[in-house]
Amino acid sequence: MKVAVYLPQNTPYSMKHCAWNIMRILQEKYNIEFVTFKTLQELPVEHTDIYWDPRCGGGIAPPLVFRKTKKPLVLTVHGMAMFTLPLDTFYFSARQQVSGQLKRWKERIKWRLMQAHITHVMTVSNYTKSELVNSVGFPAAKITAVWNGVDHDKFKPAAKKNNAAPYFFTVISYQKKKNFERLLEAYQQLDEQTRPRLVAIVKPYELKEPIKGVEIINTNISEEQLVDFYQQALGLVFVSLHEGFGLPIAEAMACGIPVITSDATSCKEIAGDAAILVNPESVTQITKAMQEISTNETMRQTLAQIGIEQAIRFDWENTADKFYEILIKTVC
Repeated sequence: MKVAVYLPQNTPYSMKHCAWNIMRILQEKYNIEFVTFKTLQELPVEHTDIYWDPRCGGGIAPPLVFRKTKKPLVLTVHGMAMFTLPLDTFYFSARQQVSGQLKRWKERIKWRLMQAHITHVMTVSNYTKSELVNSVGFPAAKITAVWNGVDHDKFKPAAKKNNAAPYFFTVISYQKKKNFERLLEAYQQLDEQTRPRLVAIVKPYELKEPIKGVEIINTNISEEQLVDFYQQALGLVFVSLHEGFGLPIAEAMACGIPVITSDATSCKEIAGDAAILVNPESVTQITKAMQEISTNETMRQTLAQIGIEQAIRFDWENTADKFYEILIKTVC
C-alpha cells in the first residue's frame, strides 16, 4: 500500500509530530510506503493508493484540488476552533475578527464541497469528532476518534529530581485561545514572596514588562530539554480555552507531574480524573489550583500517580494501529 501524505512547509509542529510518529510505526510494522509532498503542484498521481491530509486544524478544510483525484482521501482533523469559539476569543484584533468571519464562511463552504470526496476522517479526540459533526454537518459515520500518543520511552518520570527552585510549567504557541494572558494574571495573584517560578515556553512572545518569577522561553528547544522541563516541574498549568487534543496534558502526566487544566473542550477528556480542572475564564480558580499544587505535597503525589496511569492510554503504537485499520477499510 502506498500513501501520499500532504505536509506543506508551514504545517504546525504538533501536526507533523503526529504524522511522523504514525508513519514511522506503520512503515516498520506493516511495511506501508509513505511519500510526502509539500505543494499541491507535487501531488503524486501514479501508483498512489490513498491520499492523507494530516494537518486539518482550527477548522481548515482540505484543499479542493483533492476533488480531482480518483483515489480515497483520508484526513486527520485536530480541531474546529474557528467554528466553535466566538471570533473575539479566537482572534486578537477587531480587524482579524472581521476577516475571520469571512474565512469561517469560506471554510464552511469548502467542507461542504469536499464532503463527498472525503473517504474517512480520523479526529484526535471524541470532542473534536463532535465539533466536526456539529459545526459543518460532517457525517458521524465517516469519522473515527483516535487519540494522539506519547513516546513513553522518552516522556517518563525523572529518575531523580534536581535541587533547582520549584516552578510551574506551561508550553504553548501564542494564540488567543491558549489563554496565556489570563494565566499570567492568575500567577500574579499568588504571594510574590513565596510563589514558585513560572517557566513558560511560548512562541512567539515577549513580556511587555518583567513579572517577578516569570521566565519566558521563545526559542526552539530539543525534545530532551522539553522532557527535562516537564520532569523537574512542580506541575503543568495548561488552561487553554480550546484544544482538539492537548498533547502537553498527556506528556506531563507521563512525566509524573500534576496537571492543572481546563474543564472545557478536549482537555477534560484527555485529563480524565487525573488533573485539577478549572474554568479557564476564572482567574480565581486558576490561582487557587496553583496555590493547592504549590502547598499540598500529598495532592501533588496523588495527582502524579493517577496521571501516570492515565497517560498509559495515550500510546503512538495504538494510534498507528487504529489508523492502519482505517486505511485497510478505505482501500477495501
